[in-house]
Amino acid sequence: MTPSSAPPPDFTRGRPALRRILFVIPSLHGGGAEFVARTWMGWLADHGYEVSVVLTAAEVRPEYLPNGVDAYSLAGQHGHVRKATTLRRRLLDWQPDVAIALQAHPNLVLLTAARLVPARLRPRVLVSERNLVSLGLPGSNRAHRVKIWFAKRLYRWADHVIAISHPVAAEMVAAFGVRGDRITVVANPATAKLRGTPRGQGTTGTHAQVGGSELGGIDTIVTRSERRAGSANGIQIVLACRLVAQKRPLLAIAAAAELARRGIAVEVVSFGGGPLLGDVQAAARQEDVVFHHRGWVENWFDHCGDNAVALLTSSREGFGNVLVEAAAAGYPAVAVSGALGVADAIVPGITGELALSANPVDLADAILRAADLSLEHIEPWLARFSEDASGGDLERVLLRVAERA
Repeated sequence: MTPSSAPPPDFTRGRPALRRILFVIPSLHGGGAEFVARTWMGWLADHGYEVSVVLTAAEVRPEYLPNGVDAYSLAGQHGHVRKATTLRRRLLDWQPDVAIALQAHPNLVLLTAARLVPARLRPRVLVSERNLVSLGLPGSNRAHRVKIWFAKRLYRWADHVIAISHPVAAEMVAAFGVRGDRITVVANPATAKLRGTPRGQGTTGTHAQVGGSELGGIDTIVTRSERRAGSANGIQIVLACRLVAQKRPLLAIAAAAELARRGIAVEVVSFGGGPLLGDVQAAARQEDVVFHHRGWVENWFDHCGDNAVALLTSSREGFGNVLVEAAAAGYPAVAVSGALGVADAIVPGITGELALSANPVDLADAILRAADLSLEHIEPWLARFSEDASGGDLERVLLRVAERA
């Protein structure tokens, strides 16, 4: 289904308790959280809700704004207090039934703004954490540590918390003091980029109906039949991430070198720029590993070889959209078990493998195991990451929070 063929909005769907929904995010483009927010906003607008978004760090780029969504920017307001007071005015003027923020800084701006609104006029407030905070604190700068200090005191004020994965939800309870009955894990709409989905633009995969009535008629992507399992044809290691310290891209070169020592023909292809590009290129030359830098490509899964294995070597991940995108396009994926959040995005032995550690030997072992996978019968698992499934789950959470006495 394409946007032009999407059904008209169902204006009877919303209940009186939930009509207007306000999102607070950093920008409309540039990262996984922004993509998820755009997808959720578009889905809710398509289903008859009034949706608006406030950007805390960027100007409005209309080309990324979903149809039917109004946008406002706080980029001209400097400092936390000015952003929060300006957002307070938006809350009072528009009077949303619920307001939901994604990522730490927007979460804090929304929570502060909501506390400045009289209780009788205050919308229900939801925050959504998208990363594993504790793993990112060592070595972080003072500004980040101060932000997290405030988050650990303010998140518990939220009416509800939406976590990107179960490890993130556990951290919200253990480290942030959020009540367990006020946290819900809502799966990312991770397959929404692929062809055959309402907002997908990719060309990989085949649109299919999955499970009929058993899965509610949810549309998803089936695996590519042309991929050849095994390593006899060599392995193309795909890095679909920014080349930054958290992602540890040098490990991909080390894993490729280990595979080469085992007699496997291997190459590394990068679909993301970043400050470590020069270091990665230098390491590849030193290890005599074939490395291709393609730059950032939104639909990276359309440009992989039939022997590709997606590799995410991050030290931490709240989830890892690319792991689900890979499976949906028919490619197995590997991530490091210690990144924690990736456990929600891989089914070991079915869609990919979790490496025991970041040691190149463990990574190479996991890549070889993943290369042998056929990725059969994964459609029911993929269905939970579709736009309809994710949007529907979010809607149910928002309705319950809005109706809470």
